[in-house]
Amino acid sequence: MKGFIEQIYRNTSSYKGVVFLDRDGTINDEELEVLPTVVHGIRLLNKKKIAVVVITNQPVVARGLITIDELKKINNTLVGDLKKRGAYIDAVYSCPHHPEKHHPDIPKHAINFRIKCHCRKPGVAMHKKAMSVFGSKKIIGVIGDHTRDIAAGKKLSAPTVVVLTGDRGEDGLYDITPDFISDNFLDAVQKLF
Repeated sequence: MKGFIEQIYRNTSSYKGVVFLDRDGTINDEELEVLPTVVHGIRLLNKKKIAVVVITNQPVVARGLITIDELKKINNTLVGDLKKRGAYIDAVYSCPHHPEKHHPDIPKHAINFRIKCHCRKPGVAMHKKAMSVFGSKKIIGVIGDHTRDIAAGKKLSAPTVVVLTGDRGEDGLYDITPDFISDNFLDAVQKLF
């Protein structure tokens, strides 16, 4: 399997746009606990009939630390936890790849994921697939804690917000400026309207 992982949880014909969210550091912490204000922010997006789509790089698969099935279960658990609190994620797209081809400690089952792909952010293959699935050309915004999220948003000509959680946009990978900076997720969502 060389493609990205697509998990669709709900889809209606009434979306007014789509917002793309990073996962780790943006909506949850390292322990996969939902960060403060995320529930309220997602509820606001749901109320405004915006498709809430998580776009996440998960090189832990290419490193052999988890399997695709385990990744799917993690996403299902996170989405289910939010749903119990009345906050609905419409889909999660995960890139399991890592561009470094060879590494001495990689288990055999992970070797096929060591490729240069088009889905790994700041690539926008996952974003474009989501746009076709959710039938909307209007991107409300991109919210993340890494410069790669902002770089992807710029490629999509979408408004971008760095949240000061997780890596706080201080990963140093790309020299790029977001449209907005927010202390928390709810503030990030509010800045897009």
